[in-house]
Amino acid sequence: METVAKQPILIFVHLPKCGGTTLYRLVEWEYSPLRVFSVDGRFYRWSYNRLLKSRVDKLAGMQVFQGHMPFGLHRLLGAPATYMTMLREPIDRVISEYFYRINRPQHPYEDRWMKKLTLEEYIRATPQHNIQTKLLAGQRSGYDFLAGECTADTLAIAKENLARHFSLVGLTERFEESLALAKLMFGWKIRYFADFNVTGRRPSKSSVPPSVRDLIADYYRYDVALYEHAAALFEEAIARRGDEVRAELATVRQARRHGNVESLVYRGWSMARHTISRLHSAMLIVSP
Repeated sequence: METVAKQPILIFVHLPKCGGTTLYRLVEWEYSPLRVFSVDGRFYRWSYNRLLKSRVDKLAGMQVFQGHMPFGLHRLLGAPATYMTMLREPIDRVISEYFYRINRPQHPYEDRWMKKLTLEEYIRATPQHNIQTKLLAGQRSGYDFLAGECTADTLAIAKENLARHFSLVGLTERFEESLALAKLMFGWKIRYFADFNVTGRRPSKSSVPPSVRDLIADYYRYDVALYEHAAALFEEAIARRGDEVRAELATVRQARRHGNVESLVYRGWSMARHTISRLHSAMLIVSP
């Protein structure tokens, strides 16, 4: 009797403001929400560190781990694993992050002082410079995994990790093509999808003064270099499977074109599946 090879565990490193919430909902449709471990988005440091302290046997049934966390979880799972992530053009990502944080009343890591900052002041003050490079390098796996300096060595490690461990390196700006690649690599169906957690009330990148854009590029220079590297990897992946990607891209775009009623039903069921995943994940890491 022929046996089907078990798929490696999928680890989705969600980089903030890179389209990850929309991707969460898709993951929770493609897999049972009881087999998707979701790092709590509001208390992600606590949730991730509780995950690190959990017994391996408690996590054995999980097919997917997803959330704001650094690269490196595969070392603790005791089973074959692969990674995916989505990167975003750093200047646009920072602009989106700033306006998302100042406009959301209860952001998980928001302080009162931040609402008083201009975009330029925020760029200088935030400790989260080069967050994409830091998370994908995974040099800090404990509570302070967003802290510390980012260096050329950090960038080199992040690039190496993308090359060696990631089955999918997607781009937010080319989200539909990234999903087409996910269908080919992971066997996803993607019958429906809609956008979640999109930042509103923000200016376009082109309307931000050039001096501020230059400031972001300077403070986030390692993220800029990493994004350029990831974009090259993405183009290579598209070129390798060009005809297949084009065919799947058509089905992805069709999945996005549904009526108002279908969209409401999809969103409602998506939130229900997400809630199940979060509750189950929390129970796994808080129970003895």
